[in-house]
Formats: sequence, structure tokens, C-alpha cells
Amino acid sequence: MKTFKNTQQILIKGFLLLMLCFAFLGCKKYFDPPDVFEEQTIVNVKRKKVMLIVIDGVTGSDLQAIAPPKITAMLNNSKYSWSGYSDYVVSDGTAWKNIMTGVAVGKHGVSDNTFDPKVGGTGNEHDAQTAWPTFIERLQASGKMRRSATVTPWKQLSDKLLIYADQPIVANNDQAVKDTVLKKLNTGNEDLLVVNFNEVSKAGVTYGFSPSITEYSNAIKTVDEYIGALLDAMKARKTYKQEDWLVIVTSSHGGTGNSYGEVANRDRERNVFNLYYSDDFKSHEFKSQPFMDGLKFSANAITARLAAADAATYNLGLTGEYTIEFKLRINAFGTLNSTIFFKANSPANSSSGWWFIHNGSDGSWRFVVRRGPSGGANKTLTSKDLTVGRPPLMVTDKWYHLAAKIYEEAGKRYMIIYQDGVKASNALEITGENIINNEDLWAGFKSGYGNVTNQTIADIRFWNTALPDAKILENACLNSITSSDQYYSNLIGYWPGNDGLSAFKNYSPLAVDKDLKLAGSYSWEPHVMPTCGNEIPIPADQVLLRNSDIAAQIYYWYGVPIDDKWNVDGKIFLSKFESEFIK
Repeated sequence: MKTFKNTQQILIKGFLLLMLCFAFLGCKKYFDPPDVFEEQTIVNVKRKKVMLIVIDGVTGSDLQAIAPPKITAMLNNSKYSWSGYSDYVVSDGTAWKNIMTGVAVGKHGVSDNTFDPKVGGTGNEHDAQTAWPTFIERLQASGKMRRSATVTPWKQLSDKLLIYADQPIVANNDQAVKDTVLKKLNTGNEDLLVVNFNEVSKAGVTYGFSPSITEYSNAIKTVDEYIGALLDAMKARKTYKQEDWLVIVTSSHGGTGNSYGEVANRDRERNVFNLYYSDDFKSHEFKSQPFMDGLKFSANAITARLAAADAATYNLGLTGEYTIEFKLRINAFGTLNSTIFFKANSPANSSSGWWFIHNGSDGSWRFVVRRGPSGGANKTLTSKDLTVGRPPLMVTDKWYHLAAKIYEEAGKRYMIIYQDGVKASNALEITGENIINNEDLWAGFKSGYGNVTNQTIADIRFWNTALPDAKILENACLNSITSSDQYYSNLIGYWPGNDGLSAFKNYSPLAVDKDLKLAGSYSWEPHVMPTCGNEIPIPADQVLLRNSDIAAQIYYWYGVPIDDKWNVDGKIFLSKFESEFIK
């Protein structure tokens, strides 16, 4: 028995030793590199924070002229522009919807201060696929932003658009806005602050939007002091060194005279300033760039139309002088007979009226008239017919100014065409041709005939006079026409084509409600505007800043990728300067 027990103990000990060996060998199955002792690097990730300050009613050029001290001091650490732009529709509601969603009015459809989408826009707040959430909602869903507060003296804005903040606060006036935000900066821990001042806009409406007007200028200087106080409070926070702040200062819109959003010449109304401030930013000004908003007519579905009952004004008739002009940008060529702008049932040999039409991918175009109602032979001018002095053939992705003029001389009537203000044909006599019909006025595509093209059309002008050649050349370089124009009383049709909604509004004082109504899946797109037909190359570090870009920069700052499904219009540009602030 003793022998057996000894043997059993030996076996048990051997088994345990064997298991220990296996365990040891198992731990050493893979190569174990020698220990290397390194100094540990501790990475401190700062908490991302944003303060967005929107001042209603400050024209960018006016702010530059006034040069308030606090904002001016911020420029040393800012990416900024005095020549930014708000949307096609100049209203507080539109601008704020753009800012908070990163989407332009052509999609969200908000064109006034009700914040309700209008008929013709694509913004339907009750349709999940076309609702446009604010960046506050998207940041909350991302988890990258924990707490938010908004402060505004405009209750409608707070109730309609800022209500998704953790604390949407309505203050009595601009000073109360400042005091409320100061408390937040001193004692709060918000990751996002949206701040709105609106007394500059009130001063502009009451006294006038001009840096020479004391009340308007003083209102800007007062808000400038408020902004300086907010910046000081932000930097005095106990946790400031552990925070990474992006401060955005911008305006919702500008103004002209005592108003905004009411005139065709909206450059001052749309001119806003944009300032993106961070301690780590180097100063960089985005210079002014000429540009034009236009409607992109897709290849086979988009049209702008004025019904025949309202279009008789645009018959060229048996007598009288006229000038028709517009801007055209070809995105892709179609083939022969692609329509551009016309008043005819179709640009075919049997139709009466007039039409501008592509000659196909060779880059030429033609203007045709045909008498009505009994018809007759077509009278045609083509841009490639001149043997001497012919303008260059059109190419894609460039803007062109096209024009046709009907004029009378020595008892006869003629027509002639121009490209970029230069004659593109010899004169053709049309005496006795009664160019009249009972048809619609069209821009873009019309189903049922011809071929199609992909193009952008804008700035359509129809005059009941034969403009001098020098004036046509001048107009080729103008992006808008104002009431100060010497021929303004002859402007019987004026469709800038930058309305952003469901029509090309007719801004001629002689053609009220004669708008070109849009149909199809149209899209509004900004393009850099040429000077007299020549595209301007843009330096890589230059960006045309728009208020719909603000949301995109905020997403970028928080590290939230922009999902393609969001279909936002704003573009990220701060990433161009990452070497300055990403360590």
C-alpha cells in the first residue's frame, strides 16, 4: 500500500509539474520582444466649443468702413471676409434658416419671418425626407456636443428654430442678450452658444443702412462692445486652457436705404461679413469675388414659363425696336436645336415667333425670327457666320452674355446678334416681318421637339429699345440693372434668375407679376461670375463665404462628418488651414 501511495503522489506531482510547464510554454508561444522603457507622452484633448454670434442687419462693406475696435482686433486670429453673401431671398427668416441648417432657400423654402416653407420650395417640415434639421439637432445626435444654449431678443426665432437647444432663452433686448451670455460664460459649461443681436437692423430700418448715419454706426459700435465683453469673459474662464473655442461672428443680411429684401438690386442687402476666430488661427482675408447665382436647367426636364396670356408684351411685332440679352453657362453640350430662351411653339421651320438656340456641340448659337400668324421664311443669324471679328465659339463651364437687337434705320428694320458685347453677325433685314404669336415665353427646356442641353441661365433682360452697341458691351459686364440706369424706363422684362424659389421674378416696373414659373427638378447653384465673358481663376486659398457655409464649419470643428444624405449646401473650408490649429 505504501508503495502504491508513493507512486500515486509521484504521479500527481509529475502531472502538476507537466501542466506548469505547458502553461509556461503556452505563455511563450509568440516572440516576446525585450522591454523598452520609454517616457510616457500624455495627450490632452481640449473640449471643442463654439460661440456663434449673429448680428441682424449689418452690411459687410459698412462694417469694414466703420472698423469697430473689438471686431477689428479679432482679425489678427481670424479667417474673415467683408464680402460674404446671404441667400437669394433677403429676409431674417431665410437667413437664419440658412445659418442653422446649412441649406439654401431653394431647398428649405423659407422666404419670410414665419419660418414656414412656401409653395414651390422643397422644404416640407412634415416630411422626414425633406425636413431640414438644425445643426443643434444633428450635434446632439452625434454625441460630440453635450450642452447648448441660445439667446435672442426675437421670440419667433427662438420658438421656431432655436427651440431644440437645451436652453432656448428669449431676452428683452441686445443688452439683456449680452448680460445673459456673460452669465453663461462665467458660470455655465455649455459646449455651444448661439447669440443674436438685432438692434442694428432696427436702427437701419428706422434711420437708414449707411456708415454715415450716426444711429446705424453707433448701433454697430455698441454691439462691437458687447462682443468684446463676451470674448473677454470666454478667455477668463477657469477651464479656458482645457477648451478649444471657435468663435463665429456674422450678419444675417445687410440693407439699402431704410429697407432690405424689396428691390431687384440686392447686392447691399445680401452683403454680409463672416469672421471665424480661434487663438490658433493666422489672419486671412477672403477677398471679394464676382459671382452670379443661376438656375441649372438639367438636360431634359427643367423649364421656366410665362403663360401666353401675359406674354404678348414680348412679341417683336411688325415695327418697333427691342434688345434681348441674358447670361448663359453651358455645363454640358447637347446636340442641334437645344433651346435657350424663346417665344414660340417650337423652334422649328413652321413656328412663328423668335428663339435663341444652340447649334450643337460646335459652340455656336443662333437667333431666329419667323412672322406670324400665317408664317413665312425663317430669318436666322448664327454666331459663327462672321468671317472677320467673329467671337470665339462657346465652351463648357464658362459664362457668356448673348444678345439680339431689333432696330430701325432709314425706313427699314434689321436684326443683329452679340456675344459678350461684341457683334456676332452682320445685320439682317427683317422689314415687313410681323413677329407675333399667341404663345408662351420660355427659358430652358420644352418637351415635344428638339434636343436638350445642360445649362445655367440668369440675368434675362428685355428692352423696348435698341440699345447702343456701347451699352450692350457695358451690360455684358454688369451683373444687375438698377433704377439709375439711363434706359431703365425701357426695361419691360427683367428676370435676374436669382430668386431661389419657384419662379424667376420679373423685376421690371412695367411687368408686375409677369414671372417665369419653374417646373421640374430644378436646382439653384452659385457660379463664379465672369467679367465680360471670361472666367476668373480663383486662388486655392480664396473662398466665397455664404451664410449656408456656417453649419458646415461647425460640424467640422466638432469632428462630425457631414452625411451625404443630409444634402446640405454649405462647404467646409476651414480644413484648408488645418496646419495652423491641429497639433
